[in-house]
Amino acid sequence: MGTDAAHEPETAEVLPQHQLDCKSLDAYLNRHLPGFGAQPGATLTITQYRSGQSNPTFHLKKGFKAYVLRKKPPGSLLPKAHKIDREYKVQKALFSVGFPVPKVLLYCNDPSVIGTEFYVMEHVQGRIFRDFTLPGVSPAERSAIYVAMVETLARLHSLNLQTMQLEGYGPGAGYCKRQVSTWTSQYQAAAHQDIPAMKQLSEWLMKNLPDNDNESNLIHGDFKLDNIIFHPKETRVLAVLDWELSTTGHPLSDLAYLSLFYFWPRTIPMLHQSSQIQESIGIPSMEELVSVYCRYRGINPILPNWNFFLAFSYFKLAGIAQGVYSRYLLGNNSSEDSFLFANIVQPLAETGLQLSKRTFSNVLPQVDTTGQLFLQTKKGQEVLMEVKHFMKKHILPAEKEVFEYYVQNENSIEKWKQPLVIDKLKEMAKAQGLWNLFLPAVSGLSQVDYALIAEETGKCFFAPDVFNCQAPDTGNMEVLHLYGSEEQKQQWLEPLLRGDITSAFCMTEPDVASSDATNIDCSIEQDGDSYIINGKKWWSSGKNTESLDFKKIISKLE
Repeated sequence: MGTDAAHEPETAEVLPQHQLDCKSLDAYLNRHLPGFGAQPGATLTITQYRSGQSNPTFHLKKGFKAYVLRKKPPGSLLPKAHKIDREYKVQKALFSVGFPVPKVLLYCNDPSVIGTEFYVMEHVQGRIFRDFTLPGVSPAERSAIYVAMVETLARLHSLNLQTMQLEGYGPGAGYCKRQVSTWTSQYQAAAHQDIPAMKQLSEWLMKNLPDNDNESNLIHGDFKLDNIIFHPKETRVLAVLDWELSTTGHPLSDLAYLSLFYFWPRTIPMLHQSSQIQESIGIPSMEELVSVYCRYRGINPILPNWNFFLAFSYFKLAGIAQGVYSRYLLGNNSSEDSFLFANIVQPLAETGLQLSKRTFSNVLPQVDTTGQLFLQTKKGQEVLMEVKHFMKKHILPAEKEVFEYYVQNENSIEKWKQPLVIDKLKEMAKAQGLWNLFLPAVSGLSQVDYALIAEETGKCFFAPDVFNCQAPDTGNMEVLHLYGSEEQKQQWLEPLLRGDITSAFCMTEPDVASSDATNIDCSIEQDGDSYIINGKKWWSSGKNTESLDFKKIISKLE
């Protein structure tokens, strides 16, 4: 869990129906959780998160250590719901492959400790945005937050189930049909009144299942902004929370669920904030989010049955709301405002029915090209696909050899050289025309074209060098191309473009962080046809050992 971006109280006193045996829990964690008892005399304190409506979640504090505990709610539960053992399993697998989730530390299947099964994970400190309009955030940051969110979702859907040993995590093919049936049953078991729209929507969904219902990616099931922890200052995702509904199935179900706020009914005052989403400057359109998602996954942006997935997402959300209200009636819900959920089931179902009748363009990213975040030229798209293929076929398989070279030569002068495999890859890239892609005059690519290519090459530390697109040479070549004399271009630019030489960018001073140009102490004054430079500069070279002093050095500048 993390700090709410709106600075609302994160936790509060534990609700009466969720009281834990603090002494029993403390004793259990002292025995089974390494480091928990590292501070003798420290007292365990427990508070409860008010966010979330399903599995009760608690903040544990003992000395300087902080943890998060998730458990089943008490009392009678809906069938197949609140499987916290699955949450633990999937988070452990995701953490092992570097996906951003809190690290799980311990699982307890002994209900005698606190009354139900539970698991403990690390506490992740960061920002959680409760309001989808992101008030108080600049338009540029809003855009970056949404892009980071959808790229994280695309990354999730790109994971290999076999690698994570999650092949049997879900039932497999037939996800959409199974989900419609499951949520129909869940709703019927929790319904407190007759809502015709829910019945109509359930019947429409069952009659309009996608032809291809065999996709089996790992999906989250409740992927939305307030289930994500962002870095305290950066627009970087630190952790995705609440994996209770995770399974294997069709990835478009997650993407559609994430897109629900674009159609949010204005008649629901409790979440009225998100109905203004389209009016918040900087928040991408649904078409732009879909474009980012498809680009990240490298899939065709044609999204068949998009209206099915949007309608189903509203049906599922209505079922979740009904379950929240049902648990409120039973007295075992985790939120004090759960009674309000009784009034939102019907408008959610009606919105789902409306979406089921809408016709969406098959190629969503081209609905409004004028407002897209990342509009590539046709050539840019073709080159990006070639780069992705080259990366996958040649560069990524060479990573092991390159790493081994630098490990073996860590204490040798050879570490300043490149392994031969990089030279071979350079020749291959040059032969395929994947060379100097950063320079529009040479590559014919736009800045946006190259930005997406650079994002791809950034996945491997030596990949930019293979395409002759490495810093600082790119910046130096741009300067020479734009402002260099013909003599300078012939002497320096052409060899750089061929890859025969490399260059340096030096802005180093011993006493200041001069990578920030505003910190430079060195000064220069014109003196007739010459210049006087006052200051002390470090000399940068491949040896990393030399320095150079400028003390009123007179330099003739041509």
